Amino acid sequence: MTNTPDPFFFIQLSDPQFGCFEARGAAPGDGTFPETALYETAIAAANRLKPAFVVVTGDLVQDSDNEAQHSELMRISAQLDHNIPLYLTTGNCDVGNTPSAESLRIYREKFGNDNYSFDFHGSHFIVLNSSICLDPSEVPEEWDSLVDFVRSDLDAHSPTSKHTIMFMHHPLFADSADDPNRDIRYIPRERRSVLLSQLRKHEASGVFTGHWHENHYSSDGDMLMIISGPVGYPLGDDPSGLRIVKVYDDRIEHEYFGMDDLPNTVELKSAIGRASSTH
Repeated sequence: MTNTPDPFFFIQLSDPQFGCFEARGAAPGDGTFPETALYETAIAAANRLKPAFVVVTGDLVQDSDNEAQHSELMRISAQLDHNIPLYLTTGNCDVGNTPSAESLRIYREKFGNDNYSFDFHGSHFIVLNSSICLDPSEVPEEWDSLVDFVRSDLDAHSPTSKHTIMFMHHPLFADSADDPNRDIRYIPRERRSVLLSQLRKHEASGVFTGHWHENHYSSDGDMLMIISGPVGYPLGDDPSGLRIVKVYDDRIEHEYFGMDDLPNTVELKSAIGRASSTH
């Protein structure tokens, strides 16, 4: 009899982007950050709900050279329960729309690897630096290295994983895998197709991203393409918030919550619909 992994959930945060309110003229400019209260609320929610892990899908700060922004990000991140892993993803504000060898060096010095993977309860998760996918013109060798990593990692792990899920900052597309190129909105087709071929080959369950500061949902066959709203400065109609993602043996469920509407518990259900655990 095959063992079925227990259901679990994780929390996706995106675009805390300390300094964005000020950059958009929506902060007093007195050295304080409106992002502070929002990110603290998100971290406190994680501590209360106790997810399997928390992932931040990029744009950690507005200005990668601003030490005050970086310090505030790290101060609040350190408030997360040490039993809950925190996984960081790089965004364009962290390394640039066209990353350079220097911007990548600085990011890696501060945060560690920008392309990596991990496993939890029979599922495999892969984290990519999507700025390299967006425009590797200054670091073409980084794109080659990223593709080699994706191929070897998924070949090694996906065949034995119940779900394969990718985290990156930029979406692969908006509504369709055939979407035309559109500036820095999502990954250009020539590199999108390379990543999609690997995700399709390994029957990935979903790609979770941010970047837009609002929610948007699409798919490629059975693979979810999720663009999540921001912890920080919101655009469009979606408030600052977080996403709760439930991972079951046969499906993935997800829901976005504004900071003023966060749940007190997260209920996971068994395959036959009975509550299996409550956090």
